[in-house]
Amino acid sequence: MRMKKTTTAAIGAAALLSGLLTLAGAPAAHAADGCNNDNGRTVRTAFGGKGQGFELRVNGSGNSTCAWGRIVGGAPGMHVWVDRSSDGGRTWEPQLGWAEISSGGSIWTEAWRDSNGRLMRACGDSGYNTAITCTTWY
Repeated sequence: MRMKKTTTAAIGAAALLSGLLTLAGAPAAHAADGCNNDNGRTVRTAFGGKGQGFELRVNGSGNSTCAWGRIVGGAPGMHVWVDRSSDGGRTWEPQLGWAEISSGGSIWTEAWRDSNGRLMRACGDSGYNTAITCTTWY
């Protein structure tokens, strides 16, 4: 009987710890419902240290605008993400939709809600521990 209680307590503690670790690792922001990468247009571009383009792309208009980042002319190991601000770029939600090229030369992030006065920018790098390049805010 003592063995059963000890085992049950250990399993319960492990489950609780696992749940807490899952909550701690959950992202602070999620892609907005209804956003997609369809019919996008590039509104800002910045070029990284190896000539790759970091693009901020948008679709929609008004209160249904979505934005995402894309790398073009890149290589495996390069990263792209978007930052979002609700106060004119003074503070921001960093590295939304972070993506890494695993093969080929292009990849894009998820689309994120970009409306009601929010600003977005696309950022990226040439790989871990390399300089970060960002577009201007849009």
